Amino acid sequence: MKSLTEAVDAFNALVQQQKWAEALDTFYDDNIISADNENEPLKGLDKLKAGLKEFEANTKDISLKLKNVIVSDDMSVTEWHYIFTHSQWGRFDYDQLSLQRWKEGKIIHERHHYKTDKF
Repeated sequence: MKSLTEAVDAFNALVQQQKWAEALDTFYDDNIISADNENEPLKGLDKLKAGLKEFEANTKDISLKLKNVIVSDDMSVTEWHYIFTHSQWGRFDYDQLSLQRWKEGKIIHERHHYKTDKF
C-alpha cells in the first residue's frame, strides 16, 4: 500500500489534470461524506459522482493550481486556486482549502472551504 503522502500526491496529480472521475473511482470510499463550506454534505460515492457530472456539464474554461499541501496522520489539506465559468452563476476566481480524512488509501470524509462573491 502507498504511503498517505504518495496517495495524496497521486490524487492531486489527477485533480490537476482535471481527471476528476478517475480520482473519484481511485481514491474515494463508497461511503464518502463530502461537503462544501457549511452546506449539507453529499453522502455516498454515487451522489458525489452525480454532483461531478452536473459540475462538468455547467462549467468551462477551467483552470486550477495547487498552491500548498499538508499531510499529517490520516488527514490531508490542500490549497487550490480555481478559475472557471459556470453557465448559471458566472465566472469564479477563488482560493479553496480542501480537508480530507483518509482510511486505507481512500478518502472517507472531506470538506471544501472557500469564499466567493457568488454565494
